[in-house]
Amino acid sequence: MKKIIKGEEPTFLREYHQAHFTDSWEKYRKNGDRRNQVQEQIRRDQGGLCAYCEIDLRRADTLSSADFRVEHFHPKSDNGADHNWGLDWQNLLGCCHGGSQRDVIDGKRRFTSPDYSCDVPKDRENFDEVILNPLLLPASPNLFTYSRTTGRMEVHINNCIRAGVDVEKAQNTIDSLRLNAKRLTDLRRPVLLHLNRQYNRLVSQGFSAVDARRRLARAILRRNKVGNWPAFFSAIRAYLGKQAEEHLERIGYDG
Repeated sequence: MKKIIKGEEPTFLREYHQAHFTDSWEKYRKNGDRRNQVQEQIRRDQGGLCAYCEIDLRRADTLSSADFRVEHFHPKSDNGADHNWGLDWQNLLGCCHGGSQRDVIDGKRRFTSPDYSCDVPKDRENFDEVILNPLLLPASPNLFTYSRTTGRMEVHINNCIRAGVDVEKAQNTIDSLRLNAKRLTDLRRPVLLHLNRQYNRLVSQGFSAVDARRRLARAILRRNKVGNWPAFFSAIRAYLGKQAEEHLERIGYDG
């Protein structure tokens, strides 16, 4: 999980919310133009990554559905007279299907029922005080560490303490969202192993360890031509260590 900065509220959503304050998200999304505008803004804000696990939010093709859906951090069912969580722009995140959709693109790796993660185990529970909210995270330092050999993530306790982030909440984020589900570790591990091979290749060519990591940070930790961050951004960042942090500071990274 990494910091997310929400962009401006989409016009359709703002106008609809003002005119139909008590309507549900399900009613809003029935209109394709309205739904697509929200989804595209969320994709841009998140750099094409799942708000929870940081897998890339793959688009649909002619045979498969997109690995993307709109998630409500606070349950959208918790609607009172004074607040409609279903249409609250600051409550809308983009996430993958968490292994739950059979017809999802790249289904051989991404459909892993019942090996669920992200919003699937979260379901309709109110986790506001249980897990970290990506909108409220610091951009730095990195709050998690990752194992290259297993693909598993753990809480970086010292960084959490330094950033004033609740260590228990950070651990709950991993556990409650099942961010070490086998599907995710199986997808995360090859990214880190490939990165390690790139690093070793540069070192074998005569680059120092620091220079090799610096070159990789500059090449990988950036948005691509369509504005997307690399999948498993935080895992890559953790592997590249100090050189990643220096690079991100240099480019003004804030989420």
